[in-house]
Amino acid sequence: MRIMFWNTHRNKAINEYIVSLVMDYDIDIFIMAEYNADEIELDRLLKKYYLKHSACFTGGCKGMSIWSNYENMKSGPHDTHYSIQVVNDKYILCCVHLISDAYGDMSDERHKNMREIVYEIQQFEKEVISKNTIIIGDFNEAPYDKGCLSADGFHGLPALTIKDRPNRKVGSTEYRKFYNPMWNFMGDFSYPPGTYYLNRSKLYLPMWYIVDQVVLSQDILPLFKKESLKIITSCSYSDLRDKNDHPDKKISDHFPIVCEIKDK
Repeated sequence: MRIMFWNTHRNKAINEYIVSLVMDYDIDIFIMAEYNADEIELDRLLKKYYLKHSACFTGGCKGMSIWSNYENMKSGPHDTHYSIQVVNDKYILCCVHLISDAYGDMSDERHKNMREIVYEIQQFEKEVISKNTIIIGDFNEAPYDKGCLSADGFHGLPALTIKDRPNRKVGSTEYRKFYNPMWNFMGDFSYPPGTYYLNRSKLYLPMWYIVDQVVLSQDILPLFKKESLKIITSCSYSDLRDKNDHPDKKISDHFPIVCEIKDK
C-alpha cells in the first residue's frame, strides 16, 4: 500500500503533476490538501492512463481530496481538519491539514486539535478492532514542535520499536507512543532537508521545515517499509524544484511525501 500526500497550494493546474506522480511512484492512495483543481478533469486523466483510483468521501474536511484504488475503502469520522478512512477493514488512515501560523501563533489551537484527533482515532480503533494507524498530512509544525512531540499531542517520537513499552507515563497519566520517521530528514546529510522552505526577516528561523509528515502507531511498525519514505522533488511530467532547489511555488510551495505499508 503506497501512500502519497501533497499540499497542492490551491493550484488549479496541478492535475497533470498528480497523475504523473501516481504513475511514477505506483501510488495506491493519494491525498491532497488545499486541492482546488477540477476533480472531474483529474478523474478523466486517471482513466486516460488506465488508473483505477476514485475519490473518497471526506465529509467537512475542507480542501482535502483523497483518492484510492482499493475497492474496500470506507469513510470514518471527519471534521474541518481531518478525514479518517479505513482500508481493507484493518488500516486506519487519518489524513490531516492542521491550522497554520500564517496569521499568528496558533500552536495552542493546533495542539488542542491534535489531542482531539488522537482521541477520535482511539475511539475509532475500538470500532474497527485494529490499531494499525497511519496519520499523514500537513501538520503545519515541525516534528520537534509542541503538538507533534508532546505526550498529549501526536507523541511522535524519533525512535520507537515494536519491543518498546507502548505507553509513557507522565505523572499519573499513561500516553500512547507513536513513531515519527520524518525526524530522519532534518539537516543536510540528504536532500531535501524539508518539505517546505520559507526565508523571512526573523532571528529564529530554520528556513527549511518538515511540516508534511507521517506518524505511525507502534502496531503498524512491522509493516512499515522504512526505505520507502521519501520527500519527492520531481516527476516525469516536470521538476518540482525552482532554480534554488526549493519547492517551485508556481507548482506548489510544498514537496510531496511518499511511504509504503506492507498490505499483509
